[in-house]
Amino acid sequence: MPCCHGAGGLAGQYKFGGRSGGSVAILGAAKLVLGFVVGSSLAKLLNQFPVGVLGVLLLFAGLELAMACRDMASKEESFVMLLCAAVSLGSSAAIGFVCGIVVFLLLRLRSKDQSCSAL
Repeated sequence: MPCCHGAGGLAGQYKFGGRSGGSVAILGAAKLVLGFVVGSSLAKLLNQFPVGVLGVLLLFAGLELAMACRDMASKEESFVMLLCAAVSLGSSAAIGFVCGIVVFLLLRLRSKDQSCSAL
């Protein structure tokens, strides 16, 4: 099931035990049933939900997404990751993604050029 791992909440669901796209489908079905059953009073119910609990869920989801930094094998990869994060925070995720791809390709070309000149 294709879905955004951040906005769809899959990272948070994974942290709390969900291991497939089925967890997103179950959550979506539960939200639909809740919306049909509870109806217009759902907004009042959601306003009573403690913000602190939502903050904790967001914290764990963010930590789960940040664990990607463990897979960085070189300084170049870490630089691209940090650049993407900084640009995304300053503008948008799409611009950060494009900047990351461009910088990654430039670094890859640079490393190939250095390996060819060494021969």
